[in-house]
Amino acid sequence: MYPLDPDSTGNSGEASAQPLEAILMINRCARCDRLFAPLTIVCSSCASDSLEQVPSSGTGSIRSWRVADRAVIGGHDETMPLTVAVVELDEGPWVYTSIEGTVPLFASGPVRVHFQPQPRDERFPVFAVTADPDSPAGDILGRSKDEHARA
Repeated sequence: MYPLDPDSTGNSGEASAQPLEAILMINRCARCDRLFAPLTIVCSSCASDSLEQVPSSGTGSIRSWRVADRAVIGGHDETMPLTVAVVELDEGPWVYTSIEGTVPLFASGPVRVHFQPQPRDERFPVFAVTADPDSPAGDILGRSKDEHARA
């Protein structure tokens, strides 16, 4: 769904077991230079289908969010909360995603992307509220990746 860092692939082109830093790739129209969300396939400005992937900063702001209960796989009538959101990337495109951790009542603070592993070595971008948008993805709200996973 979202590209792996090109430096994390070997000569065979397959993703390594331990990919390097995750980079959220967005699309840029080759004709008019407008930027779009990762899954866009046609430029809405000039109708060109010539889009190229470019790296984004991976930071942005929450524009809208809602907590929904989702069923737990293998659970009997159990649910767990999932925060779905629209994040405006610093570069401009809006991304539909989920937010990890607690979202403040007024979610105007910065968020940073990190990736959740999915089956078949794909990675899904999620965002987390961060005190410092320049902090690495593992240092969200001053916690290590292990501490964040336990929270």
